[in-house]
Amino acid sequence: MENVKLSELPNETKVGYEDSSCVYTAGELREIVRDDEILASHTWYAFEERHWRPDAKLMLKQWIEYESEELYEDWEERASKCLKQEHYDRIQAVLNDAFASDHVTKYWMLDGPEVIIDTLDRPSA
Repeated sequence: MENVKLSELPNETKVGYEDSSCVYTAGELREIVRDDEILASHTWYAFEERHWRPDAKLMLKQWIEYESEELYEDWEERASKCLKQEHYDRIQAVLNDAFASDHVTKYWMLDGPEVIIDTLDRPSA
């Protein structure tokens, strides 16, 4: 994976480190690491915020496939034919309502470049 220097990132770039809910912009991190050696010691990554959205059709398809393993041979096909678009739409509306907030739908993937902390002041030799 490529590396990028913190000093070269735009201020609004989101950065984080593994196993943490700690999220900063590159501009914020530049300020914070000057006074916090522990934060500066983590391996930081640039990332993009993502959102998960439930998909009623996919969820029901997967459930029917799972259940069909325990049932008779053509059950999967028969069960799938029972579901019409109106059913998917109604279930999707319930899922959209249940997952309306960012509480469980917003997430980050640390799949961007590793951020090299190069903004620390170093004492002169």
